[in-house]
Amino acid sequence: MFAAGSLIAQQPQQTKELPKAQMTFRVTTDDGEPVQNVEVTTSTFLRWQPGEGFGKDIYQDFKGKTDEKGVATLSFASERGDCRYSIFDVPGYYSTRNLEYQFKEAKEGKWQPWNPTVDVMLKPIINPIAMHARKMGFITVPLELPQKGQPVGFDLMAGDWVAPHGKGSVADLVFTLKETIPFVRVEDPFDVTLTISFSNKGDGIQSSLAPINKGSDLRLPRSSPKEGYEQTLVKESGRPSAKKPINSGTREDQNYFFRVRTVLDEKGRIKSALYGKIFGDITSDVINSKTAFIQFTYCLNPNPNDRNMEFDPKKNLFGTLPFNQRVTTP
Repeated sequence: MFAAGSLIAQQPQQTKELPKAQMTFRVTTDDGEPVQNVEVTTSTFLRWQPGEGFGKDIYQDFKGKTDEKGVATLSFASERGDCRYSIFDVPGYYSTRNLEYQFKEAKEGKWQPWNPTVDVMLKPIINPIAMHARKMGFITVPLELPQKGQPVGFDLMAGDWVAPHGKGSVADLVFTLKETIPFVRVEDPFDVTLTISFSNKGDGIQSSLAPINKGSDLRLPRSSPKEGYEQTLVKESGRPSAKKPINSGTREDQNYFFRVRTVLDEKGRIKSALYGKIFGDITSDVINSKTAFIQFTYCLNPNPNDRNMEFDPKKNLFGTLPFNQRVTTP
């Protein structure tokens, strides 16, 4: 008989006996409260299956539920000592997915360290709200910068460049593209700087690092920061020499918070402002455009001075968007 919160899973018969692994998962909220009776799903490499191309890796899942202390212990056999773990579809919580653990080595038929304790955060759903949310410049709907060398405003509520280049009326983000070494051919050196700036004193942007498609579906903190915003963000990209690879100037775990439409009082304090977030990095592509194709995904809270960043994907203030412009994460 197994202890509460534990599950011993058996693998199908193997041609060789694989080393055993055991892990203890401790599931808590972002406030440190244990979450009981939730199912932890782990996956480990089972075998390689030959097939088209290089074939594919086959993984096997193991599951166990947490006890009153938020703890679940799982045991399984593993070929490589790898483990991916997730918690899906728990009412009242955002899913946490695709986290990884790698055991160091196998000794006497057991993966080491034996039975490590791994903390897993499960964020509660507290106050998801309607926002202006949109993917800009993806797949079949490119967002091309109207001109080089001159600032161009982008209206986040309109989802478009400001007039005369689009239907926008407020320059929330201001994009300026400058070429120190213009792009001519992909194999030649080039040097491009994209500067994102703002229209109002008090507006700004700040970095927030979090991996894509790994961890909580609520990737960033549920509230945007009150302070710490910078008035400009500079993104450099290019090829330093013909023999060097292209530097895109982006990183996979980059995200941002921003503040726009700021109004200050007579003492320079914030009287009113709108807050939002950008999923992933802001990218520019000068290779396939006469100016640059811009890509970014954003959520804008329309309520002045409200720093809540829990977006409800079912309440997009843009209404029903084409699939490639929809934001489906909170």
